[in-house]
Amino acid sequence: EISACLVGSEMCIRDRIKIVHMGDLHLDSPFSSLSLDKSEVRRRELRAAFTSILYYIRESKVDLALISGDLFEDGYATAETAELLCAQFASAPDCRFVIAPGNHDPFTRGSLYTAKKLPKNVCVFSSEVLQRFVFEDINTEVYGWAFCSDTLTESPLAGKRADGNGRLHLVCGHCDMDSPLSRYCPVTSEDVRKFGAHFCGFSHIHKTPQVHTEAGVTWSYSGVVEGRGFDECGFGGINLIEAETSGDFSLTVKRLKTARRRYEWDKLDISGCRSLSEAAGRIETLIHEKKYGEDTILRVTLTGAVSPDMESTARLESAARGLFALEIDDRTSPIFDTGVLENDLSIRGELYRTLRPALSEGAPEQRAVAADALKLGL
Repeated sequence: EISACLVGSEMCIRDRIKIVHMGDLHLDSPFSSLSLDKSEVRRRELRAAFTSILYYIRESKVDLALISGDLFEDGYATAETAELLCAQFASAPDCRFVIAPGNHDPFTRGSLYTAKKLPKNVCVFSSEVLQRFVFEDINTEVYGWAFCSDTLTESPLAGKRADGNGRLHLVCGHCDMDSPLSRYCPVTSEDVRKFGAHFCGFSHIHKTPQVHTEAGVTWSYSGVVEGRGFDECGFGGINLIEAETSGDFSLTVKRLKTARRRYEWDKLDISGCRSLSEAAGRIETLIHEKKYGEDTILRVTLTGAVSPDMESTARLESAARGLFALEIDDRTSPIFDTGVLENDLSIRGELYRTLRPALSEGAPEQRAVAADALKLGL
């Protein structure tokens, strides 16, 4: 039996509702790859993105919001963020918020979920065993579970089926559908299909989500609201679901952009460059062609053969114009005349001869390190 909690009993049932699905906000993330001042800007912008979503919920009269885990970073969460969450939830009293704690914000003693009194319109799953909240006025049930530590090795959906009681059935949960051996709640597509909910909203996988529909069951990850690193490129967002609460329970899923900034990662061949200014010019051309701007945190991997006399390309990071931040990943190799260096009796030739085995016969990483050493030495 799946434990149920009845939330509200007004029987003026609406036949169509709006649902927002979001997750992986990771409020109070440290953004350690950025400078101190810019990491603080990003933390503020992440909170602002959440506030903007709540504004949308109020203005668009959203009935139900599914937050499928990792709402905040438990180890970094501040009292300011706790107050923000409570105030924002309370500002949308006509929307019910259902939260499924994840591995970064588990339901534990002393966490925000247990130590802070949340508004009445917030429902939080509290067990690793499947639970459900019943909203009679919108003829909807939301099933879900909570991480109660930083791991969960069993699928709460395995062997379970949604009740055939004529309600719209939703699932809200934090899980990993990529690996059946995952330590982060290994839910399989078979679990999802057999459970038979009309829509399943998941979080944990941060890439831009795809919507899947099989055997009348639709599921999607939330993706991130704001990217936090170069493994989360592009603009983040939320899912907007519009669903019928009776009949065939048809629904649509639409992606809404919420991110203020994006991470992007590009490659650039700067072969032949003999100065930093020449390399900077090629980077500026790339930025212009790709239309990157103040909303972009860009990493550029530089490749190609360049003059060994060129200064360190790390200095190019401070030359970024029109970007929020620029990171240089230098994978270039120096141009040198091996014939001249082979016969050079000075320390330059000795350096080359010492490094030659690694340059010609080493593994790829060894060759890269040897090329860097030769470039610096010369």
